[in-house]
Amino acid sequence: MKSRLNQPRLSLFGAGLGLSLLLASCGSQTTVPAQPGAGQPSAGQPAAPVISGDHIERQLIVGLQAGASADEVAALLGARVVDVSPRLNAALLELPTGQALAKAAGLLRSSPLVRYAEPNYVATRPASPQSSNPLGAQSMYGGLNDPEIGYQWFLRNMKAEEAWKKSTGKGVRIGVADEDIDRHHPDLAANMAYPGFDAPNKALITPETPHDGVGEHGTWVAGTAAAVGNNGIGGAGVAPDAKVVPLTITHSDSGASYWDSANAFVWSVTGPDGKVAGEAGDGDTPAGHKGYVDVLNYSFGGDNYSQILREGIQFVLQHGVVFVTSAGNTPTAGSGSAAWVPGVVSVAATTATDTRTTFSNRGGHLSVAAPGENIWVPGTRVHTADPSENNYAYVNGTSFAGPATAGAAALILSAAMKGGPVNLTPAQVRHILEDTAYSPTGGYTTDLGYGVVRADRAVDMALNDAPNRVEKGASLDMRFVAQSDPSVGIPLVGVTLKGSERRPDQLLYGQSSAGEFVYPSGHASFYEIDAGDYQLFASGPRPILTGITPGSSVARVSLAPGERRTLGDQAGVPLDVELPSDPYEPNNAAGQATPIAYGQAVEAVMSERDTDLYRFSAQAGETAFVNTQTLLGSPNLKLRVLDASGTELAANTSFRSGLRDAALKFQVPASGEYLIEVTDEGVGGAFNTYLLGVTQWKGVAPEQNEAGRVSGETFSGVDWTKATAAAVGEAYEATLATNADVDTFRLSARADQTLVIDTLAQGSGSPDLVLGLFNAQGQLLASNDDFTSQDSLVTFKVPSDGEYFVAAASYNGESKGTYTISFMQEAAQ
Repeated sequence: MKSRLNQPRLSLFGAGLGLSLLLASCGSQTTVPAQPGAGQPSAGQPAAPVISGDHIERQLIVGLQAGASADEVAALLGARVVDVSPRLNAALLELPTGQALAKAAGLLRSSPLVRYAEPNYVATRPASPQSSNPLGAQSMYGGLNDPEIGYQWFLRNMKAEEAWKKSTGKGVRIGVADEDIDRHHPDLAANMAYPGFDAPNKALITPETPHDGVGEHGTWVAGTAAAVGNNGIGGAGVAPDAKVVPLTITHSDSGASYWDSANAFVWSVTGPDGKVAGEAGDGDTPAGHKGYVDVLNYSFGGDNYSQILREGIQFVLQHGVVFVTSAGNTPTAGSGSAAWVPGVVSVAATTATDTRTTFSNRGGHLSVAAPGENIWVPGTRVHTADPSENNYAYVNGTSFAGPATAGAAALILSAAMKGGPVNLTPAQVRHILEDTAYSPTGGYTTDLGYGVVRADRAVDMALNDAPNRVEKGASLDMRFVAQSDPSVGIPLVGVTLKGSERRPDQLLYGQSSAGEFVYPSGHASFYEIDAGDYQLFASGPRPILTGITPGSSVARVSLAPGERRTLGDQAGVPLDVELPSDPYEPNNAAGQATPIAYGQAVEAVMSERDTDLYRFSAQAGETAFVNTQTLLGSPNLKLRVLDASGTELAANTSFRSGLRDAALKFQVPASGEYLIEVTDEGVGGAFNTYLLGVTQWKGVAPEQNEAGRVSGETFSGVDWTKATAAAVGEAYEATLATNADVDTFRLSARADQTLVIDTLAQGSGSPDLVLGLFNAQGQLLASNDDFTSQDSLVTFKVPSDGEYFVAAASYNGESKGTYTISFMQEAAQ
């Protein structure tokens, strides 16, 4: 029997999680109720969420399988549903006080309801983004009458004046997912488009919605992209006639959550009616446009991989909206949560001499670079309701290189539209930016990507029949299957694409294989990536979660411009995975039943539409305890005990509410042989492995040991002197009478005997069991917390003859209640 039980637990967030990016200040805001489609919490909002390090305390984001409900998943954890995103098929849960995020995610690991689970991560704001060494004013620029436009060297560097002669961004909407914007600033007010969306409050932003009193970063970002031009005050944005849709993702000076960010992304596509373009009932997507906005800028991010953020970005790209994001200010070449998602326009920051700034991130994921140092833009005013008050600031950061590029994207779209519908794809806009950028080295670099954005050349290319002449991107979705049996999908696969004709050395990353949290089963997607020939590298499933040696695949994939391709429609992408094997098959009929005796535990596979039968002998008057434990996958097990004629004598489908494992006590009516039947109330599957044990029921164990402590899953100070004498082949009912109770048992074992000790809590949630096996000297040999749900199981090959001790307690001393404990050994195959 292969054991997955003694592997070290992973730390919750890994080592050294640097946070880098830009968030807002905190305050209160008067809100307007959201319209249908904006999304409403399924329960009242909790008290102000508490940010702890890089995440929000007690909040877990769960990706739901098709057909699963948030309430079903919440019930498994005793959690509360805070919000649901139908478009992303995900839910935000608030965990009970004291329940660790990693522990909660572990409880969902084998649930068929769940695609992934992760903390609600946040990104943080730099302490002082304003420049301490601003540039002086230069001459008037661009033929506009804005008196201070000479301060805006970035417009001159990007050749905006030449671009404005042909395109000013008219007819294009830029969504700014950021802090609250000073929307009535005289240099922004005329370019604001309403309604916008306040993601934390699930509310619409209208002209009457007051500023939250603290947001600065969003005002700087909006002004960089599309401050009003030729209005006789201040300066201008890169796209002075584009409109800005405010998408507020935070009112906190500590950070913005990825949940709120992802929901703002979805809203930027659907708008207030919640409908995508062309969908029945859509009434707010501008005619001829692909989304409620045309370009989305996101100047936030961090080091944590986030599935909800990735899927939110992919939703934007899938629906034809350009996604622009800042590379980050670490400065490192490490991956970031938004900037590394394939298909986005990832932007580094440059100086006035077209070199990378000292703070800008670098790496092979970059698309282009744009000015990000000494950027002179409108700032949030002290009196945000006063239309006559002005404020401007010099700021630094890749946060402003991003919106400068978003402004250039608006110029491109407006030029190509020529007053008609939006006719470029996100990849075409990215390619125009890349192909017209100025590269000081003449080629791609990990400092600047394809080079520094030049708006004039980009507009010229857009005007030159760009919809037909600029190469479109491609999209790829894939499903992974077992090479030995293509009908079996492989979960938890990491994917990398290498290549494309534009950049043979580029690497595009699929789902994450890092961390302890659950990620999508067997699928990976890429949207709006470069067309061309790729090498596909895949490996899975992840052994830390499955105990299975991963298989791998190296294949070539050719994608044509505009192609939307799915690998795996038929055979799938094969991985040479050794599937779990069942040494007891065939045992589907009574004559093939596998012998099993008191004290034995077997590991078997509940394959698709399988029935497993086992035969055991018992004496009249005995009480047999038969139990199952899921080892891998998500079977929904059912147990039946039959007599020799096939008559059902006992049955169970769930030992307790919400548990998919079955267990039962059986009073033996007469001496003889009996059959145990195991089936799956679902359809079964190649990865659905389970443990079956048979023991003799010994009744209630005496309440004995009150001495000892548990911190997390670590035992200390345990008193072994009152341990209950037990033996392999016996099962007991026991009770943790108090949260601090530690129950102990003593049994003898032989050298090389593999002990299997299993627990089942009788109540849902209580007790949350931790199990430890110790030698005669009290040294810990093996332990387990939550092997399946709140139940723990330990297997251990005994090194020598002698006496051993077992301790059972509640995780961290936080619960109490009644449970069963079975003492078994691995059955010989």
